[in-house]
Amino acid sequence: MVEPIHPTERQFGTDVERIEISFRDFLASLQTAEGPHHYLTTQYANEEDAETVFPAPTDALRDDFPEVPRIMGNLVLQQVNLWLGKSKDGSSSGLHHDFHDNLYCLLQGRKRFVLFPPKDVHHLYPYGTLGTLHPNGLISYTDAPMRADGLSRRVACKARVRALEEKLDALGNLKQNGKGKAKESKEMARERERLMKEHDRALDELAQATLEDEAGLGVEDEVDDFDALMGGLEGGFGEDDFDDGEAGPSGIVDSDAGDDGDEDGDNSEEESEEEDDVALGEGDEHEHGEPSSFSRIPPAYLHKHLNLPTTAVLPPDFDPADFPDFVKASKPLVVELSAGEMLYLPVSWWHEVTSSSPDSSSGSGVHMAFNYWFYPPDTLDSFERPYADALVWEHLRAQAAASAAEEWAGFAQDDASEGKRKTDPMGGVQLPTKKQKTRR
Repeated sequence: MVEPIHPTERQFGTDVERIEISFRDFLASLQTAEGPHHYLTTQYANEEDAETVFPAPTDALRDDFPEVPRIMGNLVLQQVNLWLGKSKDGSSSGLHHDFHDNLYCLLQGRKRFVLFPPKDVHHLYPYGTLGTLHPNGLISYTDAPMRADGLSRRVACKARVRALEEKLDALGNLKQNGKGKAKESKEMARERERLMKEHDRALDELAQATLEDEAGLGVEDEVDDFDALMGGLEGGFGEDDFDDGEAGPSGIVDSDAGDDGDEDGDNSEEESEEEDDVALGEGDEHEHGEPSSFSRIPPAYLHKHLNLPTTAVLPPDFDPADFPDFVKASKPLVVELSAGEMLYLPVSWWHEVTSSSPDSSSGSGVHMAFNYWFYPPDTLDSFERPYADALVWEHLRAQAAASAAEEWAGFAQDDASEGKRKTDPMGGVQLPTKKQKTRR
């Protein structure tokens, strides 16, 4: 899917309907001199595509980039994306923020970033209604509340319950297989009692979170980002492990826990797509059909205010009196990025991006970028342990490691049949996610 430029405002990042086109035809269209040209972002991949953190065509390029660059430490990968377009004079993305840490790698062309810190949310007029501004900068909206690490409370509760049940299962196996002394048995009994109490508290918290969702979003509209994190796994955390109202293999949820969505434990395809949108703060498509995380301030007005060159056009009904607090925002950073350079944006930093192509005589005349999104750290004083909820994230990492090993084994087997050998370029793991709409 590609995005046409807005016909009157001359910018991307709007509610203009996306167009389905083959990759071959899209590349051919970029060879024409006459514009405007469409914009490829892998966030607009077909909804029927496989669930993955590697939307096409990045899935075919997995040997060409590290899945988690060393500089990102122990952050958990949410998604990678490819951006490809053509604009001689520059085209704007619109002012917005992401819900994840962003490592942006410019491969060709030029990018100009206008950057505001998350605290300016009060002056930048997002479409969404602010719920919480977390200490690490993550902006959470009332239509899709998030913890500082990017998980919803309900999703984190589900993961905690499962983690505790696995600890209890392991303790039970140890008791059955062990021949320890009585003293050791007493220690095991005390540990089991402690875990059971913690498990009961976790179930209570899950029930409370579900009730709050029913009173607010409604369970049918609340995204199960746990499924997004672990979607597509064979065994371990399959889609059925957390069907609402049903227990998984370890009995993570029962009907008494209050997590009782559909009686069948299944949602329709339409509901599932809506849930994915809500996960990223995009579920509330406001009067203009825009995500919560986009600013109402037109790029043309932003550029004029900062005396920056622009090709964007003000909407016909624009009135600067609609944005009286914009002048209270911090003085923005303006960053010029060239091919071969990277920019790291912490979670929820506002950015408006103007993309320009190089001179066609120097190559294909397109601008192209690749970026990583990571679940944001909420422990800001530890590079090695970036997430405060250690139980939840260690559990998710363990499941992801098992899945990644199985996936790479499958790749190796496929390549062996073709006389090739494929290796993990980084030796790390990431949590598979459902393919989701994201922000440019």
